[in-house]
Amino acid sequence: AEEVCNGADDDCDGVIDWGEEIPDTDILFVVDWSGSMSQEIGAVLTALNQFAVNFADEDVLRWGLIVGPRTLPGNNDERLFLISDISPFQDFLGAFAGLGNSGMDTGNEMLLDALYMALQNISGNAPVDLAAAQWVWNVGESVPPKENFNLTWRPGADRIIVVFTDESDQSYLQPALDAQTIINAATATPQLKIYAFSTGQQWNWDEIADATSGQYF
Repeated sequence: AEEVCNGADDDCDGVIDWGEEIPDTDILFVVDWSGSMSQEIGAVLTALNQFAVNFADEDVLRWGLIVGPRTLPGNNDERLFLISDISPFQDFLGAFAGLGNSGMDTGNEMLLDALYMALQNISGNAPVDLAAAQWVWNVGESVPPKENFNLTWRPGADRIIVVFTDESDQSYLQPALDAQTIINAATATPQLKIYAFSTGQQWNWDEIADATSGQYF
């Protein structure tokens, strides 16, 4: 059969996937957890399960997940959560699937804050003092707290951030972050590309993706 990228030697020439090795790659999903995204989140999980058939055992790939805004039972504060630090695929997928649809009655999509916090420990341009910043009144402290919201990106690995949202780029920190701050931090991060999936309105997600040689969908 014609060779395709699936970890198999489809054309039986003794070379798997044209002989190309997948480089060490850390993939972070930043997911809008508001209720309007429930169908899209379900579709993402379905796609990940299909992906797992061929690539779940790729040791060179590691995965992470940030979701927000999400609430906890008995507490209406909307928060940003680091659900999975950079981890093997099965750990990441289990953590993602285990969320179900809990805590989605929310509306403060703090995804600019999520991007900045994800990059703060690896960017060469991250000047914001997160310890001094405050969340707006109806947004609770992130989990973990914003100044300790550090992912364990692997040194030397390629980095991909995938954003899923149906809302504009927003910040719920005071002072607020803007798209240019995120672009500055992202372009000063080695080996990083951002891919954004949103609506046809684009807002600033396309500029953020394009600045890192990623893509907007």
